[in-house]
Amino acid sequence: MTEPGVPGSGPARPDPADLRTARPGRPAGTPSGSGSTTSRAGAPGAGGAPGTGGEAGSHLWPGDHGTLPAPARLALARLVRGPYLAAEPEPDTWRALLAHEDVVRERLADQYLDLVVDADAQVAFVRDVPAADAPQVVREVALTFLDTALLLHLRALLLDSSDGRVAISRDEAADHLAVYRRRGGGSPMDFSRQLDATWARLIESGILEPLSGDRCTVSPVLRTVFGADQVAALSAEYVRLAKESA
Repeated sequence: MTEPGVPGSGPARPDPADLRTARPGRPAGTPSGSGSTTSRAGAPGAGGAPGTGGEAGSHLWPGDHGTLPAPARLALARLVRGPYLAAEPEPDTWRALLAHEDVVRERLADQYLDLVVDADAQVAFVRDVPAADAPQVVREVALTFLDTALLLHLRALLLDSSDGRVAISRDEAADHLAVYRRRGGGSPMDFSRQLDATWARLIESGILEPLSGDRCTVSPVLRTVFGADQVAALSAEYVRLAKESA
């Protein structure tokens, strides 16, 4: 994808493809609404009819050929459904993942998926296995210039936070990104539409989690999903571009 997300051409821009996995854990072709944490009726532990127990080999429905206990199956399903599994809203499922991590990894590997667990942030997600001949399973999201600039800012806020909790409003995001609007030379209306689109994409991806009004919390998964070298290179380039716009 080559769309920069900021009006005007300007000097060399970071390639938006350098940060692509803004939707960790959502398999390719999964509907965008499937990232909801609302359990489906009748699923194990979802408030429907309870399963037959938590022991390996127990049958949860007629004709069930599975071998994992219900909590471990739910953890596996949440990881595959995406975008990620976090301990704070789903403590029981998180504990089930940790208790059955080895076998969950095996089941994911059968689907060409690799499990990433950040014990400090208490989040986990899946990504494609690093094999040249493996199929792409996780749906990539190509980010615009503005998407990437905001993600870098949100990640920096998370890393600077003493308790790992960050909330931000759309207006605060606009203030931070205003320097790139000046650089691009677009109208305030154009910039506002682009920011609305960026804000909506990050909510849809699970990076931003709505609170009240226009405020959102930043998911701790953002600390893990991008590599340090990748972030450092892009951050340096965005700092340079911001100085050019001052």
